[in-house]
Amino acid sequence: MNAPLELNRRHWDEVTGIHARNNVYGIDDFKAGGCRLHRVEREELGDVSGKTLLHLQCHFGLDTLSWARRGAIVTGVDFSPEAIGLARSLAKEAGIDARFIESDVYALHDRLSERFDIVFMSYGVLSWLPDLKEWARMAGRFLKPNGVFYIVDAHPFIHVFPIDIDITDGSKELRPRFPYFHDPAGIRWDMNVDYADGTTKTPPQHNWQHSMGDVVNAFVGAGLRIEYLHEFPYCAWKVVAFAELVEPFSERHGYYGLPARFPQLPLMFSIKAAKPAA
Repeated sequence: MNAPLELNRRHWDEVTGIHARNNVYGIDDFKAGGCRLHRVEREELGDVSGKTLLHLQCHFGLDTLSWARRGAIVTGVDFSPEAIGLARSLAKEAGIDARFIESDVYALHDRLSERFDIVFMSYGVLSWLPDLKEWARMAGRFLKPNGVFYIVDAHPFIHVFPIDIDITDGSKELRPRFPYFHDPAGIRWDMNVDYADGTTKTPPQHNWQHSMGDVVNAFVGAGLRIEYLHEFPYCAWKVVAFAELVEPFSERHGYYGLPARFPQLPLMFSIKAAKPAA
C-alpha cells in the first residue's frame, strides 16, 4: 500500500473508535432495530430480497447490515482492520448473516472472485480514491451480467466551496477556493474536525478531487451502461464545506440543503449503471 493510502488506513482505524461511541454514528439506533439507509438509496435500488450485494468501503458495516435486514445477501469490504472487526462484532450481536472482508478496494481481486447482483457504495467514498478508472474496472469485474453498480455520494462540485466567515458582521458567503478538476497528487490534510463528531479532531488524511465527468467516464470506460445520473439540491449529512450554512429540508426528513437566500446547488448525486449481458 502506498504512503497516502496507508495514511488513510491509519486514519480510519482511529476514527472507527470515535464513530463507535455515544451513538455518534447511530450504532445504538441500529441495535434497536433501526435502518441506517436513506430514502434515496432505498427507493432507487428498490427490493433487494435474495440479491447478492457487495458493499465497497463499508466502514464498520451499518449500511451493509441494513441491506441485509432488507433481505440482501451481503458482503462488506473495507481496508481498516478496526472497522472490519467492529462490523463482524455488530453482525454477530444483531444476529445478521453477513460477510466482511478486510481489503483495499484496488486489491480486492486477490481476496474475492465471485460476482454479485449489486455493487454498492455510498456517502463520502470518492474522495478516498486516487484512480477512478481502475476503481470502476475493478467494481465492474465483480458484477454479474445485468448486475448494477450503484453509488450515492456528495456532489463533486461542493468541494470547491469552503465557508468564508466575516467575523465583523457575521455574514457567510460561498467562495470557490479549491479546484474542481482532478489532481493526481491529491491533498493532504493534517488535521480536521471529525464529520460525525464535531468535538473531535481526526488524524491526517489524504484526499482526491474528481469531477462529475471523471465519475461518468470511469463507468463508461469500464464497459458499464449508465441508466441514470441524478443530482440533488440536498445531502444526507451536513456537508463539511457548508456545515455552518446547511439547514434541514423539512419536506425531506434527514436531508440538508442551503438556506433560501442562496441559489440551489448540487449537493449530492446518484448513479446507477448496469453491466451488459454477456
